[in-house]
Amino acid sequence: MKKNIIITGFMATGKSVVAKQLAQKLGMKYIDMDEVIEERQGMSISDIFSRYGETYFREEENKLARELSLKENKVIATGGGTMIYLENIKYLSRNGIIICLWCSPEVIEKRLDQEKNQRPLLKDDYSLSKINFLFNKRKRVYEDYMLKVDTTNLSVEEVVHKIINIIMEKNIW
Repeated sequence: MKKNIIITGFMATGKSVVAKQLAQKLGMKYIDMDEVIEERQGMSISDIFSRYGETYFREEENKLARELSLKENKVIATGGGTMIYLENIKYLSRNGIIICLWCSPEVIEKRLDQEKNQRPLLKDDYSLSKINFLFNKRKRVYEDYMLKVDTTNLSVEEVVHKIINIIMEKNIW
């Protein structure tokens, strides 16, 4: 049995793209939690937030975390807020190694500026001050993770390589 590798972190740190490439490199199945929720609900995350609210979305996220905790040999990209909830951390860490991607708020702002995705928690305010406000609310949780990779100045390939080195070096996978 191979443990899951959980890729978490703040929005625009590269979770989805890194997790997808990591899964390919390791011959594991890739799962993006936001994509699964969108598919099951038949609408975008932004639409879920506006129609049903954040509480409903977090409940769906929690159900999915519970479900994924029973899987193995997956690389799972979480949503940016998934792992700020202790229950989700407990579920996903049962059968998984959690790696937190980290990035400077200034680079996050640049990345969000280049994206086409809607970020419901920013409510169309992609300013550095709004990003810093949300980032600082979550910063302590992200800092608590033992395994972190700073993606600020790294390419996707470099981040994937770093993660593979971490899990092999520490013999945790």
